[in-house]
Amino acid sequence: MQFFITDTFTSKQFSGNPAAVCILDQPLDDSILLSVAGELNLPVTAFIEKTTGEPGANSIRYFTITKEIPACGHATLAAAATIADLRPGSKEIVFRTIEGVVIKAITGDGIVTLAYPEYQLKNFPVSPQLLESLGIKGYKTAGFCSELETVFIELDSPALIRSVQPDFQKMLVSSDSIKEIVITSVSDNKQYDFLLRSFCPWIGINEDPVTGSVHSVLAGFWKQKLKKDKLKAYQASARGGEVYVSAADNKVFIAGNTVKVLTGDIFI
Repeated sequence: MQFFITDTFTSKQFSGNPAAVCILDQPLDDSILLSVAGELNLPVTAFIEKTTGEPGANSIRYFTITKEIPACGHATLAAAATIADLRPGSKEIVFRTIEGVVIKAITGDGIVTLAYPEYQLKNFPVSPQLLESLGIKGYKTAGFCSELETVFIELDSPALIRSVQPDFQKMLVSSDSIKEIVITSVSDNKQYDFLLRSFCPWIGINEDPVTGSVHSVLAGFWKQKLKKDKLKAYQASARGGEVYVSAADNKVFIAGNTVKVLTGDIFI
């Protein structure tokens, strides 16, 4: 089985968020897919297979080292870049997730753009236990996105975004109804509009280097606050990454650069 490792949301190797993409010639048991993801030991491994019955569509599934997850923006970005390399001339690439969600990717000039539905936030009272796990005492606003099972917390200080050092064990026991926490603030760097960090120990990733899917919420959130249609975000993780986003007509467009790092074969 061919595999490809790509750094996403970056134009430099060994930064951004790495993802593995495996090309399936035939279906494999879920236990094998999970074992492969564990062996590659990256935040997410995507498995893609040509879908019969739907012209041009590719089945895509996502695995962390501990479990299957229904969606992953950066792994979809890597999958689109991989298919574009394997099939020269492919500009629009269509994926269908295990939940039946169709994702369209546009490739060109080293950038991949994904179209997502725009998701909204509902008011969410952040518990003292969750705040304690983040090591913070207060926040500006907070909301919950049920589609992503994610809590979004706006902080008033970019410096605080960078300095947060979560206690992931406390985070795990602070709630059993969420799978991710995103902290965000306006940027103090004129190159970017807003900053974020993402923590998801519930799915086996303590801190995600760069996160794509959460921008289906953040694009609309910061568009409303900053009165800008096109935005550039910086994810202030150790590896760091850049995400281009825009929101329009109940859709969000999430774009980023990709860099191929490694290719090889896995023997099953």
